[in-house]
Amino acid sequence: MSAIFLIGMPGAGKTYWGKELGAAFDLPFIDLDGFIEMQEQQTIPQIFAAKGEDSFRLIEQAALKSIIAQLTFPAVVACGGGTPVFFDNMQVMKEAGTVVYLETPLPILYDRLQETLNMRPILKDEDSLASLLEILYVSRKEIYEQADHILNATDITVATFTQIIDTCINKH
Repeated sequence: MSAIFLIGMPGAGKTYWGKELGAAFDLPFIDLDGFIEMQEQQTIPQIFAAKGEDSFRLIEQAALKSIIAQLTFPAVVACGGGTPVFFDNMQVMKEAGTVVYLETPLPILYDRLQETLNMRPILKDEDSLASLLEILYVSRKEIYEQADHILNATDITVATFTQIIDTCINKH
Protein backbone atom coordinates (compact mmCIF):
# COMPACT_ATOMS: atom_id res chain seq x y z
CA MET A 1 0.00 0.00 0.00
CA SER A 2 1.20 3.45 -0.79
CA ALA A 3 -0.11 6.72 0.59
CA ILE A 4 0.78 10.37 0.17
CA PHE A 5 1.52 12.08 3.47
CA LEU A 6 1.44 15.87 3.47
CA ILE A 7 3.62 17.44 6.15
CA GLY A 8 4.65 20.96 7.07
CA MET A 9 4.18 23.75 9.53
CA PRO A 10 0.76 24.68 10.90
CA GLY A 11 -0.88 26.81 8.23
CA ALA A 12 1.10 25.32 5.33
CA GLY A 13 -2.07 24.12 3.62
CA LYS A 14 -1.85 20.39 4.28
CA THR A 15 -5.60 19.94 4.76
CA TYR A 16 -6.45 22.25 1.87
CA TRP A 17 -4.13 20.44 -0.54
CA GLY A 18 -5.17 17.05 0.78
CA LYS A 19 -8.80 17.78 -0.08
CA GLU A 20 -7.84 19.23 -3.46
CA LEU A 21 -5.69 16.22 -4.35
CA GLY A 22 -8.29 13.75 -3.18
CA ALA A 23 -10.92 15.38 -5.38
CA ALA A 24 -8.65 15.87 -8.40
CA PHE A 25 -7.20 12.35 -8.42
CA ASP A 26 -10.22 10.49 -7.00
CA LEU A 27 -8.31 9.43 -3.91
CA PRO A 28 -9.62 9.16 -0.37
CA PHE A 29 -8.54 12.05 1.86
CA ILE A 30 -7.80 11.52 5.53
CA ASP A 31 -7.05 14.37 7.90
CA LEU A 32 -5.03 12.90 10.78
CA ASP A 33 -6.25 15.54 13.25
CA GLY A 34 -9.86 14.94 12.19
CA PHE A 35 -9.36 11.19 12.58
CA ILE A 36 -8.00 11.75 16.11
CA GLU A 37 -10.88 14.06 17.02
CA MET A 38 -13.45 11.47 15.89
CA GLN A 39 -11.63 8.69 17.70
CA GLU A 40 -11.20 10.66 20.94
CA GLN A 41 -14.53 12.53 20.77
CA GLN A 42 -12.64 15.74 21.60
CA THR A 43 -11.03 18.53 19.62
CA ILE A 44 -7.25 18.71 19.42
CA PRO A 45 -7.18 21.74 21.79
CA GLN A 46 -9.37 19.81 24.26
CA ILE A 47 -7.03 16.82 24.11
CA PHE A 48 -4.01 19.07 24.71
CA ALA A 49 -5.76 20.78 27.63
CA ALA A 50 -6.99 17.55 29.25
CA LYS A 51 -4.08 15.21 28.58
CA GLY A 52 -1.09 17.36 27.64
CA GLU A 53 1.14 17.25 24.59
CA ASP A 54 2.97 14.04 25.52
CA SER A 55 -0.29 12.07 25.67
CA PHE A 56 -1.51 13.72 22.49
CA ARG A 57 1.65 12.66 20.64
CA LEU A 58 1.10 9.04 21.73
CA ILE A 59 -2.50 9.22 20.52
CA GLU A 60 -1.29 10.79 17.26
CA GLN A 61 1.29 8.04 16.70
CA ALA A 62 -1.30 5.31 17.33
CA ALA A 63 -3.76 7.03 14.98
CA LEU A 64 -1.14 7.32 12.22
CA LYS A 65 -0.30 3.63 12.48
CA SER A 66 -4.00 2.73 12.59
CA ILE A 67 -4.70 4.70 9.39
CA ILE A 68 -1.77 3.05 7.62
CA ALA A 69 -2.87 -0.41 8.74
CA GLN A 70 -6.40 0.18 7.42
CA LEU A 71 -5.39 1.47 3.97
CA THR A 72 -5.97 -0.98 1.16
CA PHE A 73 -5.59 1.55 -1.68
CA PRO A 74 -3.75 4.83 -2.24
CA ALA A 75 -4.94 7.80 -0.18
CA VAL A 76 -3.88 11.32 0.73
CA VAL A 77 -3.18 11.90 4.43
CA ALA A 78 -2.77 15.40 5.87
CA CYS A 79 -0.64 15.17 9.01
CA GLY A 80 -0.43 17.52 11.94
CA GLY A 81 2.53 19.89 11.95
CA GLY A 82 4.31 17.89 14.64
CA THR A 83 3.50 14.41 13.35
CA PRO A 84 6.81 13.75 11.55
CA VAL A 85 8.83 15.20 14.42
CA PHE A 86 7.90 12.71 17.11
CA PHE A 87 8.85 9.07 17.63
CA ASP A 88 9.54 7.20 14.39
CA ASN A 89 6.58 8.76 12.58
CA MET A 90 8.61 10.09 9.65
CA GLN A 91 10.10 6.66 9.00
CA VAL A 92 6.71 4.99 9.37
CA MET A 93 5.23 7.38 6.79
CA LYS A 94 8.14 6.89 4.37
CA GLU A 95 7.77 3.12 4.59
CA ALA A 96 4.01 3.37 3.94
CA GLY A 97 4.20 5.78 1.03
CA THR A 98 5.50 9.13 -0.13
CA VAL A 99 6.06 12.10 2.17
CA VAL A 100 5.57 15.58 0.71
CA TYR A 101 6.76 18.62 2.66
CA LEU A 102 4.80 21.79 1.91
CA GLU A 103 7.48 24.39 2.62
CA THR A 104 5.92 27.76 3.41
CA PRO A 105 7.65 31.06 4.27
CA LEU A 106 7.14 32.26 7.84
CA PRO A 107 5.38 35.55 6.92
CA ILE A 108 2.73 33.60 5.00
CA LEU A 109 2.28 31.15 7.87
CA TYR A 110 1.93 34.05 10.29
CA ASP A 111 -0.79 35.67 8.18
CA ARG A 112 -2.71 32.41 7.75
CA LEU A 113 -2.54 31.50 11.43
CA GLN A 114 -3.84 34.80 12.76
CA GLU A 115 -7.42 33.62 12.20
CA THR A 116 -7.11 30.09 13.64
CA LEU A 117 -5.06 30.48 16.82
CA ASN A 118 -7.83 29.09 19.05
CA MET A 119 -7.66 25.80 17.08
CA ARG A 120 -3.89 25.42 17.41
CA PRO A 121 -2.77 24.59 20.95
CA ILE A 122 0.95 24.88 20.18
CA LEU A 123 0.49 28.46 18.92
CA LYS A 124 -2.28 29.70 21.20
CA ASP A 125 -0.56 32.91 22.36
CA GLU A 126 -1.08 35.55 19.67
CA ASP A 127 1.38 37.96 21.32
CA SER A 128 4.27 35.58 20.71
CA LEU A 129 3.02 33.94 17.50
CA ALA A 130 5.88 35.21 15.34
CA SER A 131 8.59 34.03 17.72
CA LEU A 132 6.83 30.71 18.39
CA LEU A 133 6.51 30.08 14.66
CA GLU A 134 10.18 30.79 14.13
CA ILE A 135 11.22 28.48 16.99
CA LEU A 136 8.96 25.69 15.66
CA TYR A 137 10.20 26.20 12.11
CA VAL A 138 13.85 26.05 13.09
CA SER A 139 13.34 22.99 15.30
CA ARG A 140 11.30 21.07 12.69
CA LYS A 141 12.91 22.15 9.39
CA GLU A 142 15.63 19.46 9.38
CA ILE A 143 13.07 16.71 9.95
CA TYR A 144 10.62 18.11 7.39
CA GLU A 145 13.43 18.17 4.83
CA GLN A 146 13.75 14.37 5.10
CA ALA A 147 10.54 14.17 3.05
CA ASP A 148 10.60 12.45 -0.32
CA HIS A 149 9.51 15.68 -2.01
CA ILE A 150 9.77 19.33 -0.96
CA LEU A 151 7.33 21.73 -2.61
CA ASN A 152 7.19 25.49 -2.20
CA ALA A 153 3.63 25.91 -0.97
CA THR A 154 3.35 29.42 -2.43
CA ASP A 155 3.45 28.31 -6.05
CA ILE A 156 2.06 24.78 -6.22
CA THR A 157 -1.03 23.68 -8.10
CA VAL A 158 -2.84 20.38 -8.35
CA ALA A 159 -0.79 19.70 -11.49
CA THR A 160 2.40 19.97 -9.40
CA PHE A 161 1.37 16.74 -7.69
CA THR A 162 0.71 14.70 -10.85
CA GLN A 163 4.08 12.97 -10.97
CA ILE A 164 4.11 12.42 -7.20
CA ILE A 165 0.63 10.89 -7.33
CA ASP A 166 1.58 8.63 -10.26
CA THR A 167 4.69 7.46 -8.41
CA CYS A 168 2.71 6.80 -5.25
CA ILE A 169 -0.05 4.89 -6.99
CA ASN A 170 2.46 2.68 -8.78
CA LYS A 171 4.74 2.20 -5.74
CA HIS A 172 4.64 -1.32 -4.36
